[in-house]
Amino acid sequence: MKRKLILYVILFLIIGGGAGIGYYYWYQGSHFVTTQDARISGDIYRVMPRIAGKLQALSITEGDAVVADQIVGQQDSTNLTTNLLENALLRAPITGTVIKTLAKEGEVVSPGQSIAMIIDESKLHIAANVEETEINRLKLGQKVDIVLDAYPNKKLVGHVSQIGQATNSTFSLLPAVSTSGNFTKVTQRIPIKVAIDDAAGLHLAAGLNAEIKVYVKER
Repeated sequence: MKRKLILYVILFLIIGGGAGIGYYYWYQGSHFVTTQDARISGDIYRVMPRIAGKLQALSITEGDAVVADQIVGQQDSTNLTTNLLENALLRAPITGTVIKTLAKEGEVVSPGQSIAMIIDESKLHIAANVEETEINRLKLGQKVDIVLDAYPNKKLVGHVSQIGQATNSTFSLLPAVSTSGNFTKVTQRIPIKVAIDDAAGLHLAAGLNAEIKVYVKER
């Protein structure tokens, strides 16, 4: 009798545990869309020379804060006429933070060449990719929980600010159609943007990996 009771208890615990796990996954799947294919991103602007010539001075380093139109470098202007002296000055295109310098003083640089890269850290966002089977559940403005790999114990809050109108493969340089006669169906991913409403006082850097959870159904 006691053995049978123990078996009943074990069976009840197994069924109850399985039901609890099943409910958890059902609830998560029905109320949220999650993806780990996400990272911090932002618009990157480049400092570029307007003329060809030696880079005489570069007054910025990575991590420096700059303001729009600030002079950040100068090219050799020895052979320039007075009305072209302005072209030898290198200016910051936006207010932001220098994230990369790509040239050194003394190098010869030319138009179209990147001297430095600047990003506006106040406009950082999450760039994520969501499977096509989930995209119809997303709407602009939906709340998003964000967890960064760099700060696993901190939760940031944001909202869906943009939903892509084409899959990532649409813009791929490689053809999506195979000419070999074989076809393997692959789930496509559609890019979305998540605006960060509360950074929780953390220092964010472009490129940091993230995991997002979109609230598609109110609790």
